Amino acid sequence: MNHWVKTMQAILSTLLIITLSYAGLTHAENNTMQSNHTGFLVLAADRGFVGNEEIRDAFELFSNDHAAALVFVTDERTQQTLTTALDSLRNKSVRRIVVLPLFISAAEPRYQLARELLSREKERHPLIFARPYGENYYAVEELANRFRALEQTINQNLLIVGYGANDDTNKQVMHKDWARIVKQASQGFDFRSVSTQIIPERKQEEDGENYFSRVKQQLADTFLSMRSTTKNSKIQVMTFAYGPKHDSMMSLEARIERLLPDYATLRNHPINPQHLAMWMTHEANRNLPLTENNTGVVVFAHGADYHWNENLRTAVRPLMDRYKVEFAFSMADPITIERALRRLEQRGAKAAVIVSAYATGNSFREEIERLTGLDIDNQQIQHSIGNHGGHGHGHHGGISDKPLPRIITTLPVIWTGGFEDNPLFATALLDRALELSKDPAKETVILVAHGTRDDKRNHAWLKKLESIASYIRNNGGDKFKAIHVATWREDWPDKRAPWIEKVRAMVTEASEQGGKAIVIPARTTATGPEKRFLAGLEFELGSGFAPHPLFTQWVEEQILQGMKQHTEATNR
Repeated sequence: MNHWVKTMQAILSTLLIITLSYAGLTHAENNTMQSNHTGFLVLAADRGFVGNEEIRDAFELFSNDHAAALVFVTDERTQQTLTTALDSLRNKSVRRIVVLPLFISAAEPRYQLARELLSREKERHPLIFARPYGENYYAVEELANRFRALEQTINQNLLIVGYGANDDTNKQVMHKDWARIVKQASQGFDFRSVSTQIIPERKQEEDGENYFSRVKQQLADTFLSMRSTTKNSKIQVMTFAYGPKHDSMMSLEARIERLLPDYATLRNHPINPQHLAMWMTHEANRNLPLTENNTGVVVFAHGADYHWNENLRTAVRPLMDRYKVEFAFSMADPITIERALRRLEQRGAKAAVIVSAYATGNSFREEIERLTGLDIDNQQIQHSIGNHGGHGHGHHGGISDKPLPRIITTLPVIWTGGFEDNPLFATALLDRALELSKDPAKETVILVAHGTRDDKRNHAWLKKLESIASYIRNNGGDKFKAIHVATWREDWPDKRAPWIEKVRAMVTEASEQGGKAIVIPARTTATGPEKRFLAGLEFELGSGFAPHPLFTQWVEEQILQGMKQHTEATNR
């Protein structure tokens, strides 16, 4: 039976690889051609000389590696600038143009004007619009880093100033977008209050005196409202906008500073061209097709000693000739995750598929999603750090009034994995039992897993184990006397003790009347605490999922699923 199962697995695995290779060849050729013929049009509001030079500095870093053009949006005259930029991309053999809008809100009038002008070009130049800067986690992290730069955040009153509205309608929509970003960026900081105000753009026909009087009154009304709820304490003001900056004296920040009352202080933060260039690259990568050659893979697992780690490396090695693979063995350690992503960037990857080689798909998922910006980019509700559905070892970084920064990476990140009750996992565990079996009718298989502290989540894990047991029974394991499941809940003594008693009772019962217990760890690799917890009892002990041909196949399936997710996001 064991020989038959292994033979069929080998045949199926070979057929899968042949099919994937054949399908991937044409797909990879098409994607490479599409990637080579993709150009990028970066849009930004005209900011004046110094402000535009800051954007040019960022664009230059980006355009060194991409076919790209930069357009500063002013008024109707921008139509000719856009036409020239699009023609320049076409002259570079670009057939697919992606627009990268350096705007915090899609409601900004300059961006709306650019879209209207570009609509006149759609017949000659079909365009794909990426998300505005403000809809990417980069914007949230830029603002959060400004918060971290403050000497103190506890009990501080903060006013975030945006810019660019030209009527009440777009001002209201812009305010909502700014308020969303401010709320996301301020999570984890202990500010007393955080408010948002959008400064209007000066109308062409409006004289300077009237405009500054209008802005001063708007700020005064905001400060009055804030002071009524902040016990008349000081207010820190921070601009968050790509506003006018003709020179150091004629800038949005300089104008606002002159209008502040004595109880308000402006915190000025220069633009970081490297940050913006990385955003451009991130959005470019997000809109480029993936191939085997440019897909980065991070194998994320718990890790242990050299032998444990090497088991996983050995199991994944057959895939390393086709994909760029890095390992991140940890419990979502930020330094370890960032190291893997940086190495993939250096190796030329265009995206990173994080394959979680944990038993459950929720293990450390929230931590990873926050670290890589998926909590923002996927518009998911962010929960507190450390409240994951897996092992529950707590969070990193210690107690602090300033939350850990996210990892700024040029790679779009896709999360996949968690064995759950995947048939490949179940089949590999059946193989482990068959390898140890001599007389199935007298043998009881006991599947044991790590478990969690939370009772509800532990129960969910047990249900997955029952599903695996059911699959085993229906696929060659029905000849065993019985199949039981259990979780050790090994990291929590008060939860662990009753389960040790339960499993010991299972082993003892299985050993009666000439029977035998076969204990199979439902783990990533190797074994758990079985020998220690079952000391003094007679039983056979198997090992976890890897290394096994089906583990390798499972990893590739997760990679392909991640590539599919990327393609679906690109085509939206």
